[in-house]
Amino acid sequence: MTAAVSAPSRALKLRQGTADLHDNIDKSIMAKDPFANVDNYVQFLSLQYYFLKDVAALYEHSELSKHIDDLVSRRRLGLLEQDFADLKQPLPSSSLTPLIDNNTDLATALGWLYVVEGSKVGAAMLGKQVQARLHYTGEFAARYLAGPGAGRGSAWRHLVQLIDTIELTQAQEQALIDGARQAFSRFQLYQAQVYS
Repeated sequence: MTAAVSAPSRALKLRQGTADLHDNIDKSIMAKDPFANVDNYVQFLSLQYYFLKDVAALYEHSELSKHIDDLVSRRRLGLLEQDFADLKQPLPSSSLTPLIDNNTDLATALGWLYVVEGSKVGAAMLGKQVQARLHYTGEFAARYLAGPGAGRGSAWRHLVQLIDTIELTQAQEQALIDGARQAFSRFQLYQAQVYS
């Protein structure tokens, strides 16, 4: 009798299929020491703002909202805008046209959402660093990193469960990974702009 070997979950394949880009981004952000001083922190917030502004359409995507009932409430752009206001900094403006809109196919949009929502998981650790080094909190200048607090983990698990259980064709499976890789690549483009 042989034991059945279960295939890795779709979310795990997605993580493995984007690990190179994700690791590169994490290392390059931390190499800039984003919490060393206010200027570095504003650069870090600008990078986040460019990206979140770019993906704003995800949170109004009609196909995604059929599967994720709390999609609109997951947005963090408003928190980021409040952080800029707290620091008396103008909002950055980008000349790039967003790649995502309501016509983006479901699998690609879900791949992008995986990247954007996944960043919330790491934000908890970064929030502790900004509080320790710059003394900003979820009430002032670090609202974006503080995020939803206790609901962060359950919202992430809900998204991973959806990714693992939603019915996708083989072509959509590839579009999911391609979408996530596009999102990471887009973030890298903004990194190059901010840190040029």
